[in-house]
Amino acid sequence: MDITAAIDEPAADDLLDTAIGLVTIPPATGSGALGPFVASYNASGALSPGDVDLIAPATIRIDDFRLDWNLSFSFGIDLSTFLPDFCLPRVCVNIPCVGRVCTPRVCVDWPTVSVPVSFSDFVEVTADFGISITESGGVWKVEAVVQGVPNLQFGATTAALLAAISLAVTPILLAIPFAGPFLAVAVNAILVAIGIAGITGFLGPILSPFVSGLRIPIYEQAKNFEAIPAAGATDPAVFVTIDDVRAEITSTDEDELVLAIDIS
Repeated sequence: MDITAAIDEPAADDLLDTAIGLVTIPPATGSGALGPFVASYNASGALSPGDVDLIAPATIRIDDFRLDWNLSFSFGIDLSTFLPDFCLPRVCVNIPCVGRVCTPRVCVDWPTVSVPVSFSDFVEVTADFGISITESGGVWKVEAVVQGVPNLQFGATTAALLAAISLAVTPILLAIPFAGPFLAVAVNAILVAIGIAGITGFLGPILSPFVSGLRIPIYEQAKNFEAIPAAGATDPAVFVTIDDVRAEITSTDEDELVLAIDIS
């Protein structure tokens, strides 16, 4: 026996809006480079729905769905990049009955200063999804799976991340004796030079994995299940086996997502 169900674009939009709201994105950790600086990060994100466009024969395009993200990272500044390492001169004297004695060699090796920075914003994504049908562990699943790596359209406020880094870095550098003001000016000049393009290039590899490979559930059902419960000793339960599941997008008078199920 075949069962066929079809939904049009408005219904598919409602279905996928609900499904996207239920998708949980695991947090990510790692490190990335922002110009001459390195930052280790912890990132988290959550999805908000967009507009669904059904494209025959098997593409679901979702326009402008949002990834709201939060980024906490430790921003590292290697002071040796700005200040030359130096050594104090050795002083030697000749001591009778002892010989020549010199003070030890003392060198200054500038450390890396770590600055914590937290920032939140959103990125808009337009992506094409294919339809994946799998049967594993006795469960049929139909999912919309993103194809390729979508282009991330960052919000205007993302540029404020540079200001947030500068705000966190400046007081720490100013506290360094003698060289503090010079370091603060130099680092902030580099941040200005990095600009918006540098920030988006920094954020892209961190946030792209949240969207690449994204799977949105459409349909899930056990292969064998009780369709009609027993109503008594003479009216036993009815069990159904799903033998095959097919899905496609058709385009006639209107675009529809069609799900066909073979049962026995």
